[in-house]
Amino acid sequence: MTEPNQTLLKEFGGFIAAEPIAPDRETDKSILRMVENDLRPALWKIYTKLTLAEVGAGLLTLTICPQFGLGFGQHNELLHALHLSTPPVIFYLLCGLLFVTLGAAMGGLVLSRDEIRTVGYGKYVYFAGYTALAYFAFVTLGAEVFVASSLTWMLGAMLGNLLGFGVVTRLRQARCG
Repeated sequence: MTEPNQTLLKEFGGFIAAEPIAPDRETDKSILRMVENDLRPALWKIYTKLTLAEVGAGLLTLTICPQFGLGFGQHNELLHALHLSTPPVIFYLLCGLLFVTLGAAMGGLVLSRDEIRTVGYGKYVYFAGYTALAYFAFVTLGAEVFVASSLTWMLGAMLGNLLGFGVVTRLRQARCG
């Protein structure tokens, strides 16, 4: 054996032969708190991460898809023609789906596995709330809203949230085992 391997083996033997030393009570409590925080992250942190992902992606989609007449991009002839040729219910369903799917998928990517597990069924309440808040934000910004089209937009947004988040988190779980 080479000298570094002999030294390493000798140190390991000394470690095995040593008397066990228990950590002091404060260190033990500190480690337990760290593990608990990792296994049960704070919901407000999880929902903040999800909201930032959703809002960021939502602003990004507004550059190409002017939701309810709002949009940061230039007038898009293709979307305008699609809007005129598609029944409003279908068009707004697809717009709602597009607007939030990217954000929900991003949310599924930025959350850790423990955060995804912690959210559990609470994601349904969160996504319903986010959908309603996004809708009310559009109304507040002066969007022209019609009851039938806005309800289908909200349905599309809810479906987009569940689809985007669900697909990404399932893919991550399948990949990680």
